Amino acid sequence: MRARYHFPHQASCADEDEECGSSTESELDTEGPLSPTHAKRRQPAGDAASEPSIGSANSDSGAPAMQELNMAVIGARRSGRSTFIRRVLSLPEPATTSNCSRTITIDGSPYLVRFLEMTFDDVHMAERCTIKWPDTVHDCATPRIDAAVTLYDVTNQESLGKVPDMLSILYKAQLPFVLVACKCDQHPALRQVDPAVVEQKAKSFIGDVSAFQISDSSPETHRACLSAITRAAIAAKRPRSQASSMVRRRANSSAVKSITQKDLWARKHERASSDISMRFQRGTSHVNAHHYKPSDANKTFFNADESPGYDSQDSDDQDSDAGQSIMSVKPSDENGYTFEQLVDRLLAQPMSKNDSKFVSVFLALYRRFATPGQLLEAIIKRFEAMNKEKDLPMIRIISQLRYLAILQQWVAYYPGDFAYPTTRRLVRRFATSLVSNREFSVAATEIIRDLEMVIEDDDTDWACSDRQRAQNENIPTFHNNVLDEDSDEDEFSRALGHMTGPSARNSVARSSVTGRTPSLDGSMGSSQILLTQVEKNERLAQQLEPNPIKPLSKIQWHQLMGESEEAIAREMTRIDWIMFSSVRPRDLVRHVSLNAEEKKKCKNLENVTRMTDHFNHIAFLVSNYILLRDKPKHRALMMEKWMKIARQLRKLNDYNMLGAVLAGIKGTAVSRLIATRDLVPQCTTQDFWKLDILMNHSKSHGAYRLAWENSSGERIPYIPLHRRDLVSASEGNSTFVNDKKKTDSAFAPHPGVSVFEGVAGKRDSKEAPPGGVTGKERINWRKFEIMGEVIVGVQRAQGTPYPNWQKCEEIRNLILDVKITKDEDDLFERSAHLEAQNANERGRLVRWFRER
Repeated sequence: MRARYHFPHQASCADEDEECGSSTESELDTEGPLSPTHAKRRQPAGDAASEPSIGSANSDSGAPAMQELNMAVIGARRSGRSTFIRRVLSLPEPATTSNCSRTITIDGSPYLVRFLEMTFDDVHMAERCTIKWPDTVHDCATPRIDAAVTLYDVTNQESLGKVPDMLSILYKAQLPFVLVACKCDQHPALRQVDPAVVEQKAKSFIGDVSAFQISDSSPETHRACLSAITRAAIAAKRPRSQASSMVRRRANSSAVKSITQKDLWARKHERASSDISMRFQRGTSHVNAHHYKPSDANKTFFNADESPGYDSQDSDDQDSDAGQSIMSVKPSDENGYTFEQLVDRLLAQPMSKNDSKFVSVFLALYRRFATPGQLLEAIIKRFEAMNKEKDLPMIRIISQLRYLAILQQWVAYYPGDFAYPTTRRLVRRFATSLVSNREFSVAATEIIRDLEMVIEDDDTDWACSDRQRAQNENIPTFHNNVLDEDSDEDEFSRALGHMTGPSARNSVARSSVTGRTPSLDGSMGSSQILLTQVEKNERLAQQLEPNPIKPLSKIQWHQLMGESEEAIAREMTRIDWIMFSSVRPRDLVRHVSLNAEEKKKCKNLENVTRMTDHFNHIAFLVSNYILLRDKPKHRALMMEKWMKIARQLRKLNDYNMLGAVLAGIKGTAVSRLIATRDLVPQCTTQDFWKLDILMNHSKSHGAYRLAWENSSGERIPYIPLHRRDLVSASEGNSTFVNDKKKTDSAFAPHPGVSVFEGVAGKRDSKEAPPGGVTGKERINWRKFEIMGEVIVGVQRAQGTPYPNWQKCEEIRNLILDVKITKDEDDLFERSAHLEAQNANERGRLVRWFRER
């Protein structure tokens, strides 16, 4: 029979230790007649409330006899003991004592379960393998202890120091106990201990240890721990014959196992079952297959060799690092991450804003250190491993659907990654095998639809490619033959034939590049929709290249002055948006990382080049329009015109064109026109200086970065700055972290220290091989995090398009069809001809005397 727990009332609990994790108050229960405080008020003053006994706590006749279960919670100070007790007993915030108790009902019998906090120094081994408990606990006599909870903090290495000795003492005394790892909801980068490795080592030295990894986000782990320790204590209290019969009955009804919840950050999908029991029975023979060996009495499980504490589940298949132990080098910005750790984070449930951005950043930049085949194999391996887990089906399916959503997002936005025959065949087989599955058919349908658009493009052979990996590992390839093209064609076609139901029209992809979930019909996948839109913008952008057929004259000057600033800014933004939306995020990365010869092989880089040239064209266009007229008053009118246009561009959040207009006005040829600037109205000039402060380069463009982060709706980034950020991160940092000994944390640099310091001295570590990582190289993810900020910003901006404005042919011709001078020397010569330097000074002096 499965235990049912009822919490009719509660006692108070004090938290002697200061806890790091946040806590939530449970629901307050009404105090019942069996509560300790109620019983204490009804007892005479001389009674000892803490006297251990098995009897009734209430004198009312007919009430069932209530037994006491006293549990010792043993751990280091500030390791989370009080928080553990409150979570297990669902108690509110602590009051005045650490003697926490609650009445629960197990198999129809009431039990008063009491938890007592102790430190490692309070418990000692006495003669004949007995335990010497402290005489008092918080000024109360210590009752008989029926079971123990040994607890440690995964974020504090020191809290684990005395755990091995304590487990040895409890095991020798044949006292039921469990091993609990607290604060397991912390990110692996914040951990100092890997609980999975601790559990494995404990079992190798002691035997079958019930271990739990608890966290505030998983209350079921606390219930599972309470179930295990209470059942173990009850079994130890029973006579030997009764306990044996109970074991036989439970073995016949349902197998009782000691189950351990896996690491929440490494796996993210496992939850401890509430049907967990303890195998230790006091006063009976050992039921474990492993027995304690006297020769190991002076040995702890820290001494055994083990894989690194922060490596993933696949680390056994790879070469182990030197000097690995439970407290191995943890992943961080300074120590780097292995490829397997990054994949685990990719597939994990997002817990913060950075985790939400991680998917987009990783899929865009992983090619700098891994091949598509490596990532695809890692995802499929983890997906199939989920089928072997003993989680609840709902939890398992949710995790697997998350894996498929990430895979679909990858195929949709980077189809070129799957153009290599081996990779394309692998993802086809995987998706086809899931079509007939009821839970995964919709996700598999969308993936297969997206695979129809897979063709070779700039992504296929960029950076770490499957072609290079196949050549390095001598993997046979099958290009343009029957095996490659037709081996899966029948299966693939059959799968496509079954995708006509309404469920196939639903999208499971998470919004990333566009920030919106694409709406699909039965015949078009999200990949096709995205590629169609990008190709459309590319064709439109090709028609927006400058076509100088008309010389710039007074006619164009008067036409531009006749157009409103709003209309001109809107048309400039429309043109800029078409060019910006034709740029793929990876194109920006390639544009700053490839040399001139490699750029020639990437045809899509012309989109980035076109947008860069358009920026320069607008800057020169502004200067040419201002310098066209001879009289200062005419030049002042045009300068005022462009200043007002700049304000309208700011209202439209087109920072790219705003920067171009400012570059034209602040250029050397125009900025020196003092006589012209003095004629511009003061209010317009002051407003212009506000825009100049916004785009100023001081504090690394701090004002612009703040405005960009707080801009909502449609926006276009200031491309020159973001391109510079990519160059600094790409060239100023290596792909891998140097292999060196970990420095003391007290002297280690803070993670927030600029990564650009000492650029020249940090180029000594190797870059990724063309075939991807080959072992446990520690990847400098901080480098890609900086680059990812640019990528995510571009993706989000492209996901919110501007309204579909009608083209204004007149303004477009005034911008693109005029002949202008793009030589800075010629422009400066024209400026010097209009206003000589000495003439400017004399003019300003004359105006000053007139004002006097």
